[in-house]
Amino acid sequence: MISGLKSFVPPLALAMLVGSMAAGVQRLASPPGGLQLPALVTNHPDFAIRTGGLEYPRKSYDSDDFLVKIKRPPQRIVSQFYSIDEFLYSLLPPQRVVAVSASAYQPTVSNITAYAEKYHPVIASDPERVLRLKPDLILVSSTARSDFTSLTRSTGVPTYRMFTSFSTLEQVAETIGLVGYLTGTEEAAQAEERQFRATVDAVKAACPAGKHKPRILGLGGTYTYGSETLFNDIVSTLGGINVGAQGGLKGYDEVNSEMIVKWDPEWIFAGANPGETEQTKARLLANPAIAHTQAARDHHIVVLEGPVFFADSPYATSLLKAMANALYGEPDEGAKR
Repeated sequence: MISGLKSFVPPLALAMLVGSMAAGVQRLASPPGGLQLPALVTNHPDFAIRTGGLEYPRKSYDSDDFLVKIKRPPQRIVSQFYSIDEFLYSLLPPQRVVAVSASAYQPTVSNITAYAEKYHPVIASDPERVLRLKPDLILVSSTARSDFTSLTRSTGVPTYRMFTSFSTLEQVAETIGLVGYLTGTEEAAQAEERQFRATVDAVKAACPAGKHKPRILGLGGTYTYGSETLFNDIVSTLGGINVGAQGGLKGYDEVNSEMIVKWDPEWIFAGANPGETEQTKARLLANPAIAHTQAARDHHIVVLEGPVFFADSPYATSLLKAMANALYGEPDEGAKR
């Protein structure tokens, strides 16, 4: 363990940030009306979005390769995972979300706490509690317990197991379209996806080309980010080098002092509980390995609040913009969400 890095390890951090293989995404031709629906794509077996047409019943294969049929636009929707919460509240009227993950009520990690506190959705802690709500669509993570999914499916309630271990911004964008298709909010999803992509493109275009690539370390408590993580893709989008990936790490893995000394990052980005960014930075600088990095010498240690740093949903653009601002200055109007 590294002294000074224990201050912020969200309970769901590992599930939130373990990445999967990056996927090259294609689309089928647009259906009538110009709506962009997700289609069978990607070279990663766990991220293959497959949907039918816009008519009902709507059909889509989930991450279990289970064909889910939705008879009509769902009005009582359950989310069982923190990032699914954020996808839903980005697209739907909040009243249609009747249950959420426990993280929705935790401002240390969630971007939708204000919605949860205002509308009081039930916490989807167990299948029996969820089923008493009479939902017409349940969205669970691909990392969820199989018994939860099996029980809810046995009652006939459409239960869709979503891939949630994103390794690219493109996967997040595609999932916006998927959630819109499943919930009958495809027009809102089209607008949200368009804005998401526009933000990514604008930030990427604003990054200086042909200059030195900043060497970046990301820290979530005592863990860092290797290849096949969303953080790695964000660093790449910003024209930087993720020293964790360069050092041979894959996924979300523990880091030690020797690694940090060897990698000697030029920038360090870390997460903290809301309101504790300065205290977290001080604890990081108290660690000798971090204090001797070029990042520390150049005052390039940036600590962001957990909801920004750990966003694994449409809110991931907040981290992209915050990092771009730190590295290159305030983005232009076109890069604002």
